[in-house]
Amino acid sequence: MRKFLAVILSICLVFPLLVASQAALSTVSWALDRQFYTDALDQEQVYQALLSDQTLDNILRSQLSLPPEADTQALRDVLRNVISQDYLKTQVSAIVDGFFDNLQGKTEEFTPTLDLQPIKAALTAEQQDEFLTALVAALPACQAGQTPGFGEGQTACKPQGVPDELLIEGYLKPALPQMLAQLPDEIPLGDQWQQWQSQQKWHAYLPGMAIPASFMLTVLFLAFLAVCFWYITALIADSSWRIRLQWLGWTLIVSALPVFILGMVLQSSSALYWAQYGLQQAHFSGLPALLSSPDVLQAITESILPRVAGALLTVGGVAGSLALGFIVWGLATGKKNQPV
Repeated sequence: MRKFLAVILSICLVFPLLVASQAALSTVSWALDRQFYTDALDQEQVYQALLSDQTLDNILRSQLSLPPEADTQALRDVLRNVISQDYLKTQVSAIVDGFFDNLQGKTEEFTPTLDLQPIKAALTAEQQDEFLTALVAALPACQAGQTPGFGEGQTACKPQGVPDELLIEGYLKPALPQMLAQLPDEIPLGDQWQQWQSQQKWHAYLPGMAIPASFMLTVLFLAFLAVCFWYITALIADSSWRIRLQWLGWTLIVSALPVFILGMVLQSSSALYWAQYGLQQAHFSGLPALLSSPDVLQAITESILPRVAGALLTVGGVAGSLALGFIVWGLATGKKNQPV
């Protein structure tokens, strides 16, 4: 009867609690680590995706309203010189640091922004001639009834009969500083962030505690609860420590297997394939242009999956090793040993 009760408790309480606590512990190891996010984004494949032809072409065509037949190769080359990897790394580090400072209660508000001052300075200085030359070369001649210009809902074009050199020196170059001055020095990334932050009231998770500390305390309480039920169930299962120790080992190893297997699955190529397939089917209209590209999101996913899988494998492996220790300990315990 006591073994039957122990089995019921193990199925209904012990196994779910042990699996949940192991998954939570593995998640804490990377979810609360700001360096994880910085390293996940500070990857060569992420920068290559951010500066890929497709990503830059989408940005240029959406911002300048270029027609489909416009050749943007020269403009893409100029942007690659302006938006360097060092610039992207600085922006990523600033956003991650600002996010975690807000989570830890160091700042009251967090608004992810992109600093445009280095780009504006480069386009009005050393990259000005290259940018304007590439822009004029990409613009088609205006057809009858079209107004020369670009942006603001119209298809970009340049006036007919005006040499490119005259258009650059006489019109675009004098107007470029004023045009860039009208742009903000910082642009917010994701307008929905502030709305979500104000509606969810997520700072009130545990009053008086920052989010990371609250999350860690919750995970530790979950683990403590799982250990208590795990130990109590072993005491119910049998009166001898030989069986109790083996019970502890087998229940722990059964709960560690799903965590370890999940880590192996995430480490395999099939997990990356299905993740990329899901990203290709999804729509990310609320994300900034640089992050809404499937290539960028796939590169980020490829960089974070090994860390997530490694955390699951580590926790599952440690739990499995501990379980084997309990099983061997139980087998080595004499059959006549009784509880005190």
